[in-house]
Amino acid sequence: MKPLSLTPLLGLHMRAEERRAAVVLLVGVVITTIHRQACGVDTLPAVGVLVSESARVWLYSACTLLLFAAIPLLLIRGSFRQPLADYGVRLGDWKFGLTAVGILLPVIAVAMLLPAAGMDDMRAFYPVDKSAMESTARFVQYAVGRVFLFYVGWEFFFRGFMLFGIRDSVGDAVAIAITTLPSALWHIGYPTGELYASIGAGLLFGWLAVRTRSILWPLLLHAAIGLITDLCITLSSGGAS
Repeated sequence: MKPLSLTPLLGLHMRAEERRAAVVLLVGVVITTIHRQACGVDTLPAVGVLVSESARVWLYSACTLLLFAAIPLLLIRGSFRQPLADYGVRLGDWKFGLTAVGILLPVIAVAMLLPAAGMDDMRAFYPVDKSAMESTARFVQYAVGRVFLFYVGWEFFFRGFMLFGIRDSVGDAVAIAITTLPSALWHIGYPTGELYASIGAGLLFGWLAVRTRSILWPLLLHAAIGLITDLCITLSSGGAS
């Protein structure tokens, strides 16, 4: 017996990859909205144990992994029944990826991150957990949590689940453009320079994911950019001693 499909009843005629792309985009919109509205580090209420900024940041990071990685993973494996490799969870073209990260990171650091670290709004916002500036041990703890909870969740969601989830239906260029939209809009309320930079970053990370067929390389680049920014601000403020 074939599973019930509502698309013929609605007058819609879609191929399997188009139906999957529609599900990915709808789920993506819902998850992004919930994450930004209810789970943002700047929106979590300071109550109970969450009075501590560190506790709010850790909860925020854990929510990121849950919403952006765990839920899409269950959908991919349980509903779509596809291997995670189809969504960029693989090494991919590692030679190109390693070369690209090695070239892009120093250029971005010199051209953008060092100047950004001196901007008042960036210094007020980062690191998102100010206690990371107190000592080297606290900064390392903060960095590990950011990478394995926040950045892993973020890149699996936007470059894995969403980008690879729709590219077969709309093509690479359109998929990159579409997935840049929610990731950029998510940054509304963040420092102005970061908001506009997120548009270029979405396009760059999307291109790198498609070119290497892997989310590993945009993940490494994104995490390195974020942590270098945090480190520059921390060191220039005399912290992490």
